[in-house]
Amino acid sequence: MRDRVRIACRAAAVAIALAAAGGATAVPAVAAPTGTTQTAPAPAPTGLTYSYDAATEQVTVTWDPKDPTDTVTTGYREGSCGGPSTADGPCFIRVSGPLLTGNSFTFQLAAGRTFYFRLYAENAAHQYTGSAILTIAT
Repeated sequence: MRDRVRIACRAAAVAIALAAAGGATAVPAVAAPTGTTQTAPAPAPTGLTYSYDAATEQVTVTWDPKDPTDTVTTGYREGSCGGPSTADGPCFIRVSGPLLTGNSFTFQLAAGRTFYFRLYAENAAHQYTGSAILTIAT
């Protein structure tokens, strides 16, 4: 019983303080952040194609080279998707390891498999812009 009285008294004190501060809908002012800059998104990679070497079971994906005027893209990261479109399942980005800086990527894939590959351009703020999904059939 004593706890209920204490809780009721505290609730009343809060209600009185809110009313004195301008009502229950009053919200304290928040200072706007200063020195915040927006980072432009990197342009999406284009021109994705692949080749498959059945003897080594290696896939090489290539894409258009980075435009010389592109000052936003710091590199690329490979990813995979659950299907040929984002409606078919989620896409994942490999964020560990070094950035890809060229315009090709080689990986192992057994014969008779289908893989949904997506390439992501990364900017200095580590934000990603994805390419179209490339369906790789071996």
